[in-house]
Amino acid sequence: MRVGLIVYESLEQTSGGYLYDRKLAQHLRAAGHEVVVFPQPERPYPWRLLDAFDRPFWQRLADADLDVLVQDELNHASLALGNRWLRRHADYPVVAIVHHLRASEPGSRLARWASRQVEAAFLSTVDAVILNSRTTHRNVRGLLKKPNQIPTVVARPSGRRFGTPLTADDVAERGHTGDLRILFLGNVIPRKRLHLLLAGLSRLPADGWTLDVAGSLTAHGRYARRIRRDVAALPDPTRVRLHGRVDDTTLQSLLRSAHTLAVPSAYEGYGIVYLEAMGHGLPVLASPHGGVCEIVSDGDTGSFVETAADVHETLRQWMMDRDRLVSMGQAALEAYLRSPTWQETGDRITAFLERLVANGQDERDRRSTDASGAPGSG
Repeated sequence: MRVGLIVYESLEQTSGGYLYDRKLAQHLRAAGHEVVVFPQPERPYPWRLLDAFDRPFWQRLADADLDVLVQDELNHASLALGNRWLRRHADYPVVAIVHHLRASEPGSRLARWASRQVEAAFLSTVDAVILNSRTTHRNVRGLLKKPNQIPTVVARPSGRRFGTPLTADDVAERGHTGDLRILFLGNVIPRKRLHLLLAGLSRLPADGWTLDVAGSLTAHGRYARRIRRDVAALPDPTRVRLHGRVDDTTLQSLLRSAHTLAVPSAYEGYGIVYLEAMGHGLPVLASPHGGVCEIVSDGDTGSFVETAADVHETLRQWMMDRDRLVSMGQAALEAYLRSPTWQETGDRITAFLERLVANGQDERDRRSTDASGAPGSG
């Protein structure tokens, strides 16, 4: 197959969604398929609608010799209007790959309503949908006019990016040593709620813990400035280290040395980071919103929190009861080992795309036969 893939900027951006897209492209290429990336510029949300008027971009898509075009739903505002023109000028199927819906994120009622309208308009222009979780599947079905008439596949991401995980013995040895080492992994943006984690930490004693924050500090400048103020207001600000973006080697080192991952995000369509942490034997502190509930078992492989008081109480318990911390870390590791590999995820999506392309070719052949005046063509 010759597969087109639309994303913002490039596949090398650091988020779970881009990792998923990047792994899919690698898998398709390894299987002998060609992948052509069509990047779009990323701009403030309302202005993305203007991408419908980027005629050279749409003409390149129409002229491309593709078997199927996969579009990251993150680009929905840039694609919703232009896709209607494309469907009249291209004969290949268009597939959306949905990590999570913008309409599912926290925000004002008006903002969520507007996102819902644009996302529904985008989804009405595609032939099939790839989804990363059952939660995302349910949310997408709620936007489709005829949800039972569009092919879908749920292909859960893998957390297996860093090779062999720690052993249960490794988790036990690490869990009983030193201060409680907490890791926040994610871009420093409001939805990830680093401020909630810091509010909970501010209620703990000034010693006995450390926090490493690994993720972009430039993705949302105003929020990052707030976080720096929150850190400075702690009794001992040196307990927190803001690393910014880190490479995979540094990330793996942070995961191996931490005792727990704490990302109380307001919403995640799935949350690959949680699974990657569980592969390193880390119990997860998270909020029970979105696909995280398909990964983390509250009280077993992690703890769900909603308030700063919840954060404080969970971390206080893990500081005081290291046997409990180790037990939950080992349970997290076992759950990780039952999760899919990237090979399995890629195989599932590739088979779905191959069936879609084959069915589309059969339909084109049928139309061609009918148009040629064959029996039954009328």
